[in-house]
Amino acid sequence: MPVKRKNHGKNRKNRGSCKPVQCDKCGRCVPKDKAIKRFKIVPLVEAGSMDDVKVASIYDIFEVPRISYKNQYCISCACHARIVRVRSRQGRKIRYDGERRMIK
Repeated sequence: MPVKRKNHGKNRKNRGSCKPVQCDKCGRCVPKDKAIKRFKIVPLVEAGSMDDVKVASIYDIFEVPRISYKNQYCISCACHARIVRVRSRQGRKIRYDGERRMIK
């Protein structure tokens, strides 16, 4: 049988199975190594009122607080939200690390 992807769509090596996580969009249970993970850092104050908060602050250097989200999506939700895209046949076998560098 031909192989569609080099890693069979999963990230585990020498592990039988891994615990499931829930998709943040639809709630589907997905294996943790197969889920599409994205880390997002967002400021608590919106961009329009950022200058007002800095002017009203009594401190010279004021860092606006930020909150971080770790989103985990199933494959179908990640494709639907265009977080990942469908790649060509040769492109499916190419793997990338977190900073979009190729892994050989």
